[in-house]
Amino acid sequence: MPEPSPRRGSRLTVDDWLDAAMQLLITEGVGAIKISRLCAHLGVTKGSFYWHFTDIAALMSALADHCRKVEESARQTLADLQTLPPVERIEAMVRLVSDPRRWTVEAAVRTWAETDESLADIVAALDDQIFDISHEAMRELGFDEPEAHARATTLLYAGIGYLHARRRHGPASDDDTRIFIDLLTGR
Repeated sequence: MPEPSPRRGSRLTVDDWLDAAMQLLITEGVGAIKISRLCAHLGVTKGSFYWHFTDIAALMSALADHCRKVEESARQTLADLQTLPPVERIEAMVRLVSDPRRWTVEAAVRTWAETDESLADIVAALDDQIFDISHEAMRELGFDEPEAHARATTLLYAGIGYLHARRRHGPASDDDTRIFIDLLTGR
């Protein structure tokens, strides 16, 4: 987690606490979110925390709500892609997964969703939408049902794999992305 940023002299907001909790979620996982760590990071006392939240469960509930909104925003972004031609739609989806601002949050939310059923449901809905959009694009490209299904499944699984493997293997290069799209959309 970055160095503490003392906030003395200015009042923290709920969003400040959620931002700090999100940073911990992204960098260290849900288990690292503790009142004492958040207070140290923000340079405030526990009294400040209790001014905004009754307990850590209330913060975690608010953070889960925030994560659900992030996933809903991603779903809307995907819905907006449906007007693009099929190959451009696939390219745009690959760019979204490759965007570091998106994948850091998405990977953290997906990891948390493994132990939180309410988040698991929204992640599953996002995956269903990714599959549906990919499947439709493959059908528009002229692939029969079994091939369209297999290609859409491959895109979905590759995206999820990218979210989890990019820390060890680094981001996909432009060549990697181009070749991947060509493999999926070409005959």
